[in-house]
Amino acid sequence: MRALQMVGEGRLEMDEIAVPEVREGWALLRTVASAAGLFHTQMVKGMLDTGGLPRILGHEIIGEIVEAGSPASPPPGTLVVSDAVVGCGVCEWCIRGEDSICPWMHHLGIDLDGGFAEYVLAPEANIFPLPPDINVQEAVMLSSAVPATVHAVSKVGVDAGMRVAVSGVGSIGFAVCQVAKAFGATTIVAADVSDAQLEAVAPWVDATINVGDMTPAEADSAMREAGGVPHGFDVGFETAGQASSVDTTIKVLRPGGSAMMMGIVDGRTAINFESYLAEFVRREVSFVTTFGFTRKDFLIGNALYLGGRLDVSPLVGPTVTLDEVPATLDYIVEHGTGGKRYVVDVGMA
Repeated sequence: MRALQMVGEGRLEMDEIAVPEVREGWALLRTVASAAGLFHTQMVKGMLDTGGLPRILGHEIIGEIVEAGSPASPPPGTLVVSDAVVGCGVCEWCIRGEDSICPWMHHLGIDLDGGFAEYVLAPEANIFPLPPDINVQEAVMLSSAVPATVHAVSKVGVDAGMRVAVSGVGSIGFAVCQVAKAFGATTIVAADVSDAQLEAVAPWVDATINVGDMTPAEADSAMREAGGVPHGFDVGFETAGQASSVDTTIKVLRPGGSAMMMGIVDGRTAINFESYLAEFVRREVSFVTTFGFTRKDFLIGNALYLGGRLDVSPLVGPTVTLDEVPATLDYIVEHGTGGKRYVVDVGMA
């Protein structure tokens, strides 16, 4: 099979390698599509341990079942989306359904081979059937962006009547606005530095604010005014991965509010407070982090999408071939993603 492999830091190479052998509890998938985005540029830079090289990246996987041994698995030919998080299955975290923070967790496309190849192995417990006529470009968003958002929104406890601020409306921030609304949030204010991304998310929120020329304190004031919440928001989501955005997210909270950190701030990061006591401790602000998703999040995310509660089309970027991935990642480093995920056509035809 053809596979795009990471062979060293900053180096991706196409090669012909053997199709992986099926083992008990795992399914062989013919890869239909994957995705390329900012996370992959960070992987190529060596941000996370790949568990050895060469490694096939691509944690977002839409595929067709070729072979699966469990009688509970869908039959061969079924289109599926794969959960890339592979917990050990026996530790206390996996038993609680917290696979994504299992100390022995592995991850397809990070330290296990992923979807930048014509075939990929995935645990049978991690594959979810999709309608055969689904829009594949949109279905790619169900493999990471949507379940990661469901996980974060669930973990921070968004519920009916809550007031939510979202700092950064790239692909994840856009999904947060929609999932929070589906979970019952009644006031949502989105902030970003891109007018185009704010325009795209506007139908799903109550107000948008371009904070490009604002300090975190100014952004805080503008967002509270726009949302009609002078005492602050119940929950703030940081999805931009910028230190100033982290500062804004904490400032906009009401006393007792929760800040959900979803963005990946590359490199050393400091969180600053003009007064740690007054700004953070005395307000009893909760600082919450999230990584990945659980299998339950796939069930919820798929149901929301297939039930017409989510519109993921604005997240879908250009479609590129497997051969074009290296150049696409170089382009993303220079120009960003524009808030979208590039769809990687591995076998869509």
